[in-house]
Amino acid sequence: MQAAIEAAQFFLPDSLLARRDIATRTIKAGGRRINLRLISPGDVVCGLYVHFHGGAWVMGNARLDDRITRPIARDCRILVAGVDFHNAADDRLDLSLQDSKVAIEWLVDHLAELEVERIIVGGESSGAHLAAEALLHLRERGKAERVVGFVSMCGAFDLGGSQSLRLSTGRSLVIDGRSALRNLQRLTPSLSGREAKGPLFADLSGVPPALLVAGALDPILDDSISMYERWQSQSGNADCVIFPEAPHGFNRLPTRLAARANSLVRAWISQRLDRPGANNG
Repeated sequence: MQAAIEAAQFFLPDSLLARRDIATRTIKAGGRRINLRLISPGDVVCGLYVHFHGGAWVMGNARLDDRITRPIARDCRILVAGVDFHNAADDRLDLSLQDSKVAIEWLVDHLAELEVERIIVGGESSGAHLAAEALLHLRERGKAERVVGFVSMCGAFDLGGSQSLRLSTGRSLVIDGRSALRNLQRLTPSLSGREAKGPLFADLSGVPPALLVAGALDPILDDSISMYERWQSQSGNADCVIFPEAPHGFNRLPTRLAARANSLVRAWISQRLDRPGANNG
């Protein structure tokens, strides 16, 4: 599947599609080389949205999320930086995590160059896990004061496998629960300590406001609910929206439900950007 994605994008480059709002930048930091996909909203830029794509940690890339991120850039008047982290087809989730941390810290250190002051961090599915770990890394480094929000769409936060995932069957839509659990069991040995368990088990005190969106039919629904409960209990600034009759990744489907979910996310991002300094509100 990853080969098909890369082949399609190779034969349809951004230049051929006349996407003048998109640029690619390669950063070198922490011994890593990482590509950032930068999507500009135009002249007025209200902030920076750092996006981590989904794909079960093993496939996908930032360009594949253009249908999600380009409307965010346009409607929220925000610069979007999609992170092309290491895809862990080799089971090296530690490298994916390292890339995420390196990329977010580089972006924070270059805010003046990017001409923005406020940041929102987010991702979809496995990307939400990496986004959460990137946010926690910034907090540990004392660099999270510019982050005004966190967004998760169908996020994965329990790397041991939440109860809803363990109870799911092969009849679930979009992703197969049993295969997803086996994928986690392959990837987590490359991590250690708390990170091997997932951000659900981290200290979430003092983090910025969060929006967690999920579908009621998602095998990892419990990840979003549990993360919301922990975020709310420790920081008191989380919102969780569960869409009925919605599977994993439903926001990518050509449905009214998807349009509503994506519109909700964009409205929430815009609201956070209208409240500078409200990191804990």
